[in-house]
Amino acid sequence: MKIDSILAPDRVFARVDASSKKRAIEFAALKIVEALPDLVVGDVYRGLIDREKMGSTGLGDSVAIPHCRVSSCDRIVASLFVFEDGIDFSSPDEQPVKIMFVLLVPESETSEHLATLSMLAERLQCERYREALIKAEDDASLYSRAIEHIEDLRAQSSCSP
Repeated sequence: MKIDSILAPDRVFARVDASSKKRAIEFAALKIVEALPDLVVGDVYRGLIDREKMGSTGLGDSVAIPHCRVSSCDRIVASLFVFEDGIDFSSPDEQPVKIMFVLLVPESETSEHLATLSMLAERLQCERYREALIKAEDDASLYSRAIEHIEDLRAQSSCSP
């Protein structure tokens, strides 16, 4: 699976200011629905908040992948937010989150949901990839860095296979 099959330029945001996890998720829900008007802000927000209540989606290494099922979602979609300042997500390494990939999944989807989470987690394990995302100055450069081929990054650094 290629990341550009789930991520589009209108769902990528660099240098976002958010004061808390709740505000970050609220902002994400608003921006996602602006790009995907068939979705409902309240459904997206509640789904993401309810998922966080089950346990933090903060993975460590300044990364979180909030995700949820949304009944009005007809395909897996991702949105990317990079924060100006880190946000407390109660990550296992206790480091603030600077990179938040939001994943919305149709209610009936299971195997592709897990494959997508795995693909994102693999990309985000690469320090060079994370650094490139954090250093992006604007939405366009963030998108181009986000869809960069992971194989290219591995060839340039010590990213795991």
